[in-house]
Amino acid sequence: MTIDFGSIKGYNPDRGFGFVGHTFFNPDGKVFFHIKKIKKKHPELAQKLDIGEAFETVNFWYEIETTEKGEQVSKLWLNADNIPQSYKNELSGLIQKVESIWKNIGSPKPSFLDLVTIDLVGVDRKHELSVERDNLESQLRAAEEEQRREAEEERRREADEERRREADEERRREADEKRRRDARIELLLLLKELRPLKFKYSNQLSAYIVNNQLGYRYPNISGIVTMAEEGRQWDFKGGFSKEVYKIICRELGLANQGTGATAIDFESFQQLSNRMRQK
Repeated sequence: MTIDFGSIKGYNPDRGFGFVGHTFFNPDGKVFFHIKKIKKKHPELAQKLDIGEAFETVNFWYEIETTEKGEQVSKLWLNADNIPQSYKNELSGLIQKVESIWKNIGSPKPSFLDLVTIDLVGVDRKHELSVERDNLESQLRAAEEEQRREAEEERRREADEERRREADEERRREADEKRRRDARIELLLLLKELRPLKFKYSNQLSAYIVNNQLGYRYPNISGIVTMAEEGRQWDFKGGFSKEVYKIICRELGLANQGTGATAIDFESFQQLSNRMRQK
């Protein structure tokens, strides 16, 4: 046995039947009723329907009966006070549904809610439920505003961090470009210094570099070279990177006397100085 509330959705006075809408069960559905069900206890309502008054404004409580032809109204009451106490459990369930609808602030407030609530639990309780809903909505708005502020603050932090990263990257690019520019200048100055010496072999260049500490005068292209030969490794301070050394030898036309030592790593004095400052 099911009790529901609804307004009349259609009525044919010539044939004496119509349909009433659902409120709590299947809101999109309609339940069949016959005028004779209304005439028994509510003749004045039946008369209004028969003379063609606007049926859309008529609403009532009703019990649903399921027949072979579908759902139909078996009993009806114009207000909740007229519903017999034998339906106490059904009414208690409807009251719980109504109160849950008031508290469900995630959904819009239905148009029927005020009317149904007053009919079921009275004006005072309807006012209490309305106040509770207002408080819940205020709390929700406050929580949403706090989330919005936190999200905005997070976006600002991310934007600031992105600007810092971009600024750091720009500084790195500028520093790299300056090192490359300084390295080109230093290489040209070094070649200018070495050309008049007329060296023939690369070992002569190496000896001259060490004896005159040229590496320290050209910090962007010279530094600590890690050498390797037959399983041994050692650091050569004041040497040049393998790439720069090749350029010098090519530009000066120097021959290699066959040494087996190979440069496997290099850190310029400028890079070493920068790393020490960062520490």
